[in-house]
Amino acid sequence: MSYRIGQCMQCGFCYAYELPLPETYEKYYRTLSKYDHPLNQLSLRPVDQARIAKTLELCLPHLSPDAQISDIGCGFGALLNAFKIVGFTRLHGIDPAPASAITAKNLLGLEHIRTGSLRDASDQLPLAETDLLCLTGVAEHLPCLSDDFSNLLQELPEHAMVFIEVPALERFLSPPAEAYGEFSLEHIQYFSIETLTELMANFGFSPQTLTLCELQGCTDSLFGLFSRHPQAVIAPAPAMDGLDDYLNYSESTLEKGLQKIVDCGAPFAIFGAGSHTARLLPRLEQLGLTAKILAVVDNNPNLRGKKLGNFMIQPSNFLITLPACTVLISSFNAQGAIARELAGSHPTILLYDLDE
Repeated sequence: MSYRIGQCMQCGFCYAYELPLPETYEKYYRTLSKYDHPLNQLSLRPVDQARIAKTLELCLPHLSPDAQISDIGCGFGALLNAFKIVGFTRLHGIDPAPASAITAKNLLGLEHIRTGSLRDASDQLPLAETDLLCLTGVAEHLPCLSDDFSNLLQELPEHAMVFIEVPALERFLSPPAEAYGEFSLEHIQYFSIETLTELMANFGFSPQTLTLCELQGCTDSLFGLFSRHPQAVIAPAPAMDGLDDYLNYSESTLEKGLQKIVDCGAPFAIFGAGSHTARLLPRLEQLGLTAKILAVVDNNPNLRGKKLGNFMIQPSNFLITLPACTVLISSFNAQGAIARELAGSHPTILLYDLDE
């Protein structure tokens, strides 16, 4: 799975192109999901708790107590459960991860979670009766964005509202910023306040509210509540760093990390088999370092036994068979946690100078 990055010269929208087929993405979310393995309700990261809290803050003033809420890409139902806690009962969701529906039922008592993709939503969700449609962390994943939104939004009643959360292009360079981290295997559409507003206007929706939200542990989010009957005046979008600025920063940061690998000189195992490593392997090949890679390991059980490039992904306990082996931690957000996991057992290469 790979792609190129482009930008529309007329509207400024940034997007990925030369994409794999949509069916490839659907298979990825079904079989390699990292979103359907909660241990319990307390396993929600603080950043996800903050995103849910912001969603409720923006949506609740516009909802009646009997509102029907549909959530696409609902995972195991954390957002729907938050609506349930404050009194809403007409709750429906859909997610491609096979374990999501049963987890939502067993863990949270949510009965109306279905398994499927956005393209299944019209058959699996009561869209014609939906008062609020939630698309949090969804739009940036869609390879056929315009077609998918067109087909989806036309199913909604005239009064329905649409709540969208996406990573904010305005904040790609807000520290700490991961080198090329916004260009993951999954994130293939890139939104600013201006371009999200223009996208929704194409389908007859205008913002009731738009806000940038600072988050700890991930890219700051752009939250928007849209309807066919806007009731608010939206402030002009703030000045933003260009995509070129982010690309220049990313290349400079990555080169510093690569130099650490070169300086190490020793054979190494890679801990992490996600987008970060998918971007890293071609650069290691260019430097002639792939022959030094002893193994690729990951904690995600859905990845074990799969191949990443020429490497079979092993469980992290595979490192027991490589005593004292140097481990390259191929992760930005989890670098500190993995380093603590390995403390005392393996020397590590940390690509990023983070305060953790």
